[in-house]
Amino acid sequence: MDWRKSMFDLRSFRENKLKMTQTEFAALIGIRQDNVSRLEQSTEQIPLEILIKIANVTGTTLDELVNYKRPSPKPLEVDDTWRNANFTKCSIVDYIDDRSKKYREQWGNNYDKYISELRESVAKVISKPKIAIVGHSDVGKSRLINSIIGSEKMPTAWSPTTSITVYIKHINDRPSYIEEEAWVFRASVDNVVGWDDEKLKDEEYCRKWKLSSGSADILRDYGTRQGEMYGKNEAGAAVIFVESDILKNCDVIDLPGFGTGDRVEDDIMTLKVKEYADILIYMSHAGQFLQGEGIEYLKETINSLNIIENKKENSLKPLSNLFIVASHAHTVDSGNLNSLNNILDSGCTRFFKTLPEGYFMYKSSVSGYTYDFDVVRSRFFTYTIDMEQIRKPFENELKALVEILPKIISDKAKAFIGDFIKSTGVNMDKEIEEYTNIINKKDEYETLIKEIERNEPQRANDNQNRRMDLVSEIKKMKKASVSQFADFYGKTISVDEIVKIIKDKGFKKKKEDAQLLVSYINSTLQGKIQELLKIESEKLKEKIDQYVSDFEVSIKTDKFIAAFPDFNFSFNAKRAFASGLAGLATFGGLALWASSLGNLGAYILVAKGVSLLSALGISVGGTAAAASTVAAIGGPIVLGIALSLIAAISVFTLLSGGWEKSIAKKIIKEYDANNCMMKFKSSIEQFWAETEVAFNAAADSLENEWKEYVNNLKKMVSTYDVKEIQNRIRMAEEFKNFLLGIPL
Repeated sequence: MDWRKSMFDLRSFRENKLKMTQTEFAALIGIRQDNVSRLEQSTEQIPLEILIKIANVTGTTLDELVNYKRPSPKPLEVDDTWRNANFTKCSIVDYIDDRSKKYREQWGNNYDKYISELRESVAKVISKPKIAIVGHSDVGKSRLINSIIGSEKMPTAWSPTTSITVYIKHINDRPSYIEEEAWVFRASVDNVVGWDDEKLKDEEYCRKWKLSSGSADILRDYGTRQGEMYGKNEAGAAVIFVESDILKNCDVIDLPGFGTGDRVEDDIMTLKVKEYADILIYMSHAGQFLQGEGIEYLKETINSLNIIENKKENSLKPLSNLFIVASHAHTVDSGNLNSLNNILDSGCTRFFKTLPEGYFMYKSSVSGYTYDFDVVRSRFFTYTIDMEQIRKPFENELKALVEILPKIISDKAKAFIGDFIKSTGVNMDKEIEEYTNIINKKDEYETLIKEIERNEPQRANDNQNRRMDLVSEIKKMKKASVSQFADFYGKTISVDEIVKIIKDKGFKKKKEDAQLLVSYINSTLQGKIQELLKIESEKLKEKIDQYVSDFEVSIKTDKFIAAFPDFNFSFNAKRAFASGLAGLATFGGLALWASSLGNLGAYILVAKGVSLLSALGISVGGTAAAASTVAAIGGPIVLGIALSLIAAISVFTLLSGGWEKSIAKKIIKEYDANNCMMKFKSSIEQFWAETEVAFNAAADSLENEWKEYVNNLKKMVSTYDVKEIQNRIRMAEEFKNFLLGIPL
């Protein structure tokens, strides 16, 4: 055995095996009590000479010592409330598969798009909530996971461990084609980064990404920095299947620790995955709780937190899906609860000291709650596997949440699917009406087709001009955003303004306050970006609405309207435009527009990967997800800037006289040295670049679907096969009945 890599839990061995106090144990092995205390709290390995001495005086072999396991806490006992939601999902999917297979021979492929959209939506919206566990390395994420699932599946050590994203799922969720306990997936395939756990049932996809498989032990080889395969940097994710109560109701995701500096991919994957989590557990070591960098990671975590609470619609408490956990709590004053509460109070106070005015504005606008100190403080918990009374409040809150979320998901999903069916049914009614009119008014439809064709060149040209104008408007919005932010940046990153902030916020001449000052300034700058982009996105929403409205007007000429005053196309321009967004990874400024579409917007956001709880957790579908998009703007870039500046300020010597101006000048120097203005500018420009891509994709979809609609209409009118048209009416009626029969 390599003793340098050995792991020994001295405190647990002393308390649970020997039943001794620190003083008694110190006397036993011949060292001072304070040395014992230091050894128990250290994150370093126990020196070999100490291990030998312990083995000799306790009659234990070295092998027995290093293989000693502390008594594990009982797994979290959770009622299986997912059963009903899963029954609903299976019932709907089985109905769709069975009935659509039966009728497809009669329908042909006319309604395949609707069917695939519906089936995909059901699969996405009725899915278990995801718990993502994030935090700096060495905070004990894997230990917490092993504790709540009741199984030692995740590799643990005092040194940084998990270096890949690990999805922990219930054994019943294992697809039939997977026989092993765990599969490891590549970091990237065909230039696509990150395996998608939503495609777990897609055997072809997963086999393409598969790197290796085996028992849970394989995670040590591929998923830890001590593993044999770690240096190859091939692995990016893994999935493991476990029998556990809590996993019946949710999936758990163990994310790589922040800030190890080993691999940039770790931080990127952590930031990416947690955006789609329903519950976030942010962990910070109790001994250095929310210090410096920790606050920055927490703020970035909160910015990407999905908003699932709503004062009018559910009983969830504000920030109920956020757990800010002080881990290794037993190392602080031997787990004294008063001392730990003081640590949590101080951490929350430091956190609030870094928040600019309006930090929680977007969350409040969606949820209806006010996020003051007391609300945020209520989400602070302590944790250790050593002492039950310390971790119990956290476990109780987590248990309650994972038991109630399945019911909320089930109810929301039924409403979502019901609205989808209803809106599709309306389309069927219009389709049936149109087919009937073609039979009864053939001559009029021939005239109508000629008028459409005559108008097409002018319509296409006018639409292209409007499209170019809107792209030009997006570029102007980008320019305005950058210009306004540059002005704000210049006023903020100045000696006078920074000195004013120091005095207004009451920052003192000490290193901790210097770090908090930098954090506050950086959050102020990010807040300004969010404010500016939200304002411009609201302007864009109006222009997008006008663009779609103008398109609807352009397909009917004055002559057309005069000849057919009561005619309405079954073509839905808004839906056609919106469908172009469904396959995109990012929407930019169009996220706000999508959020205004009710159920249609929610469908688009769910297709993107946003959780149903976020997409439908509010009165108007999707607004929460759109607000989260705005709040998360600049995430990695802003986080990187803050960490760089905090590191620089941490080694800066605060002189006694005129220290306010001195530190202000140092901060300005570091902002310049890190080229921060250009990084912020890059973040803004990326937002508008994504906006332009999203608009063009949606505009292409609108144009293509209109042309397809016209071609189909022209074909029916020109051939005028009454039997075929009557057959289409019958198919449309059958498909409508098929939708109405879906069990909800």
